[in-house]
Amino acid sequence: MPACIVNGCQNHASNNFGVRLRREDTSAIWAPNTEAYICDVHASSGFDIVVQLHTRTDNNIVTHVSANGGTVAQRVTPITNTP
Repeated sequence: MPACIVNGCQNHASNNFGVRLRREDTSAIWAPNTEAYICDVHASSGFDIVVQLHTRTDNNIVTHVSANGGTVAQRVTPITNTP
């Protein structure tokens, strides 16, 4: 089991952080999981979440997740659905 993404936390983390882009009917255009995992303690404590979107032209979603200045977890996910 991976460690929590929160900098300095050594708790095991089973909660995977994900993002989702929904259509008006609530179906997803894309919904990748990230490589960031969060322990139960931090999951129930709350977060400030800051989102920055940068456009791409290669049909991939690239996620970068970090907490409190710690290690960045990155994942590349191809887009398989179309808007």
